[in-house]
Amino acid sequence: MLIKTTKLIAIIACALLPLSTTFAQQNQTQTKQTESQWVDFSGFKGKIFDIKNRDPIELINILQPLGSGFKGAIMKSNSEYKTITVRDFPENIATIEEAIKRLDVPPPPKPQPLRPTYPDIEVFAYVLIASNGEGNGAPSPPVLADVIKQLQTTLNYKSYQLLTSIVQRTSYENGSIDANGTAELPDKSLIGKYALQIAINTPGTRFDPSQIALSRLLFQMEGFKETDTRTIGVGDTKINTRLQVRDGEKVVVGTSSLKDKAVILVLTTRMLK
Repeated sequence: MLIKTTKLIAIIACALLPLSTTFAQQNQTQTKQTESQWVDFSGFKGKIFDIKNRDPIELINILQPLGSGFKGAIMKSNSEYKTITVRDFPENIATIEEAIKRLDVPPPPKPQPLRPTYPDIEVFAYVLIASNGEGNGAPSPPVLADVIKQLQTTLNYKSYQLLTSIVQRTSYENGSIDANGTAELPDKSLIGKYALQIAINTPGTRFDPSQIALSRLLFQMEGFKETDTRTIGVGDTKINTRLQVRDGEKVVVGTSSLKDKAVILVLTTRMLK
């Protein structure tokens, strides 16, 4: 009888053993599941930093190593509100705050390319009237003596008179000249209503200070002469060209007929230092 009872107890114990093992495993699983993902540590503090100049996401990559790395410590960025949120030990938060002060500054300005500076330009335009009559105009300036001497050998005119001289100053930044006016010979044999327009090219990277490129030069004049009773038109003239002028060089830009006379435009330039 005793043997039978012992066997019965052993059978019951073997049956209950798996149940107790299963219960222990379930209890351990529930303990792990209920364990908080945060560290319940009163030493952790939290702070939100406003980022004013930099991208919070870029700063996170630099600031991440400054955190403690303890479980529950966080560092998150928000690009919409431009903030960085930190939860960590106070000493780590203080270190992160100092780093943000150094890093959250306006980026340095991009270097601007230096604009080259060019000298101003002074343009002298002389309007000469060539004819086969007696010269009774204003005396030609000495600066044109060599030009007139050359004209006398190339053109079939006896007399060269100065109708007017035009002096204009401009800069490469402005790059244009627009002058107009009225001039006449002393004997009223010619009255000219003129207009001078010049466009100057802005130099590129290779600036040659010895010459000036005129992309357009337009000189127009309407001629008249006076009699005792009236003013008579004697025609129009136009010189339209483009050219390169060396600094200080005198250039005969062009000639144009005006009835029995010729209009000659002489140009010289001077760069002002």
